[in-house]
Amino acid sequence: MSSARHELTTVILAAGAAQRFGDCKHLLVQGGKSLLQHRVDAVLEAGLSNPLIVTGAWHNAIEQMHPHLNLKHHHNWHQGLGSSIAFAMGCVPENARAVLLLLGDQVAVSNEEIAQLHRRWRQQTDKVVCAHYQHAPGVPAVFPRSLFPALRELDGDRGAKALLEANANSLHTIPMPSAAIDIDTPEDWQRWQNTQHELTEPLTGHQTEPQTPPENSGDALWN
Repeated sequence: MSSARHELTTVILAAGAAQRFGDCKHLLVQGGKSLLQHRVDAVLEAGLSNPLIVTGAWHNAIEQMHPHLNLKHHHNWHQGLGSSIAFAMGCVPENARAVLLLLGDQVAVSNEEIAQLHRRWRQQTDKVVCAHYQHAPGVPAVFPRSLFPALRELDGDRGAKALLEANANSLHTIPMPSAAIDIDTPEDWQRWQNTQHELTEPLTGHQTEPQTPPENSGDALWN
């Protein structure tokens, strides 16, 4: 498993300013750990190698709280999510055979679901494997090496949805309703806490860095 897991590089996208939330949502604390640390732990518990994390607007705050994580600062984060994906591809190891894209605020995606994506990709390493929710494919998604050039060409707010649509006939999809839950607003966060039925801690300080739930759409990657 060791060699196999290193063939797949996981990228956690956490570069945006979270303007709708109004603070760094990746540093919200639940069960004694930040949401970002929960995402990293889920990847590791799935048996994959240490993920690459693309930061941007809140890089300094995230680095201060998590200096041990594999952070890659995208200085042009404000150009949009497509730009962050393209930047991430420049950080992926040369020997990677595929990349798994995961949103930092997809709080409900479990380690087993991530492992399931990996297992399905291992069955046909030249295919795209992705989650399916709300009647459409989406992230988390595994893109094989053949699509690396297309990922590098993304820019602005143009995310990876077009690549999934272009490969619609050859996608391997896994039903994953949990992927529809992400945290865009304080209300989303409150709904998620209520769903978990557990007390959570407040933000560890409100930074001023940026220069500028079940009912959640879960489509942040495509915006």
